[in-house]
Amino acid sequence: MQTSGTATAPHVPRQTKFSAFGRYRTPPKHTAAQFSTGTIQQSVRIMNHDALDEVVSSRPVISPALEDLQNNADSKSPSKEASEFFDPSIVAPKAIEDFRKQYEICREENHPDDFERLLSTYRSIADDPELLSQLQPIDFMYALNCCRGLLNVIPKMRRILQDVEKTAYKHITEIYDILLRTHVHMSDFRGCANMLDGMERKGIQFGTFTYHIMLDICKNERDMKKAKMIVKQMTRRNVEVTATTYLMLLSVCARCKDWRFAQELFDEMPELRMVAERAHYNALLNTYVHAKHLSGARAVFQQMEEDGIARDTYTYSAMLKLYRSLNYTQSVQETYQQMLDEGLKPNVQVLTATGREPQEILEECQKSDIEIGRSDFSILIIQSLRKNQFAHIPTILEAMHQHGHHPDIYTFTALIDANIKMNQFPEAKDVFMAMKQANIQPDVIAYSAIIAAAITNSAIQESLDYLRSMVSEGLLPNLLTFNSLLSASVGEIGIDTLKIIRETMVALQIQPDQRSFNTMLSAYALQGDIKDMMNTLNDMKRSRVVPDALTYQILISGFLQNGDLRYAMEWYFKMVEGNFTPAPFVVNNLMAALHGSGQGQQVMMLWSEMGRLGIRKNQQSFEIALDACQRYNVDSVTCELIEKEFKEYLVYHELK
Repeated sequence: MQTSGTATAPHVPRQTKFSAFGRYRTPPKHTAAQFSTGTIQQSVRIMNHDALDEVVSSRPVISPALEDLQNNADSKSPSKEASEFFDPSIVAPKAIEDFRKQYEICREENHPDDFERLLSTYRSIADDPELLSQLQPIDFMYALNCCRGLLNVIPKMRRILQDVEKTAYKHITEIYDILLRTHVHMSDFRGCANMLDGMERKGIQFGTFTYHIMLDICKNERDMKKAKMIVKQMTRRNVEVTATTYLMLLSVCARCKDWRFAQELFDEMPELRMVAERAHYNALLNTYVHAKHLSGARAVFQQMEEDGIARDTYTYSAMLKLYRSLNYTQSVQETYQQMLDEGLKPNVQVLTATGREPQEILEECQKSDIEIGRSDFSILIIQSLRKNQFAHIPTILEAMHQHGHHPDIYTFTALIDANIKMNQFPEAKDVFMAMKQANIQPDVIAYSAIIAAAITNSAIQESLDYLRSMVSEGLLPNLLTFNSLLSASVGEIGIDTLKIIRETMVALQIQPDQRSFNTMLSAYALQGDIKDMMNTLNDMKRSRVVPDALTYQILISGFLQNGDLRYAMEWYFKMVEGNFTPAPFVVNNLMAALHGSGQGQQVMMLWSEMGRLGIRKNQQSFEIALDACQRYNVDSVTCELIEKEFKEYLVYHELK
């Protein structure tokens, strides 16, 4: 149902979507210094705090059903009744029985070293053909879960799947889902997509959990269109669409700020006889909060009370976050008091949403005996980073240690970024190494951060070493990682390395974007390598990446750098025909080159173009035009107009 702008529009029955579903005395010359990679490259995003913050702080919205999705095997144990994963009537050898008992103990302790030892026990079993044949699906799932969070998790899991493929259980989808979830957890969405392709080739049928993992990728990539296609595919293949599916879709809507579609989904659930739980209300509320749609958020907040849905701390933290983003200070205070009046105890998320400083939150939690979990400490560290309060981080880490919590992947990644922001690359490397020494696998975000930091500090070889390490650990670099590498100046990495990076992207099937191609084009342009520059342009066309204004400017500067004025002008006209407005320095460089080659008429043509296209003229523009007037006997009326405009320009800038 399309809503009218608020969340309280009357419900109208409709067909469901998924139910069926500056003057020169000598001619000025073009200089490459005016056009360099330093000019074109976008800032390298070290780490997306918003994404990391959402990952850490969005956990309370997960419903019990979705928690089951996070770990199929942990919801199955040998003591439970028979299922497709475990048959209790089969008497297992002592080695396998001991392995199962040890897993239950390790699961409670949750220490990496214990899981490593248990993996060694599993390996001794799996390497024995006779024992391997007596393992049940639950055993492989236990082994896979032992790997999660450990160093080299992907290669370890792949080896276990090789064991599975030697048995009769090679088509059980839920076993593969564990590795798929791990790829997503490591932000390795490309690796997850490749694995899904492999599963299809092997004829492994996707189940509901598999599609939920695919929806989780859509959430992280903010791809609403793909999410809709996935659910339609579920319907076509007769895969059950559940209330958890709708919860996942609502989460995608929140990331995409698509409150209209989120409201449609929520309204549709009763038609499909699905019960909306608190998690669904919170997810819908979160969508309105992300979109800063106040009336919609208030409507959902009120609807929860009317429908008898108890609001929790996540509900209140979402509303507090929205009010604070809109600078509704009084509403923040009133909502916080309302939460207390309802008997809810504040937590770190709520206190953060009220705008309190991280150090203040830590002190209040200690004073009021508010429980702080490991993810809460990660939130405090991230908030300190946001506010550039680096001096508070050691205090937070000390408190984390006192509470008996060990740093996790989010903590380490935040600490890496803190050191990078303080220009402490050696310390960032130390944290990265400590992460590995703690037997915690760095994810794609952590690797992208350290690679970008290495490039920023001109440690190009180190950045390439990190890239090789990343691939060897089974993680596929994403476009951000490669753009960070490409952003290094060609003088630092060399043309040959640049080509290797591009070849690696092809091998990994990573599609370059405008930034990737523009950086490569700029590198070749600065080297005067017209052949490779044009080859890259053709590559860009084959990849169906549309050139932008920067692309044209690079090509123009490249041909000027090579002394080919004819082609530079040709690309200038193509740029204008494409409805792109050239930057002032581009037109100035063309005018200077035309002036130097004796083409005064063309100089004046470009001067007129600047006025027609609304290109801002600077002192260099006036000086080139006035010099051309004197040298090429331009009519006096035109010269007088240029001189008058130049005087006005100088007066304006002197006053300014």
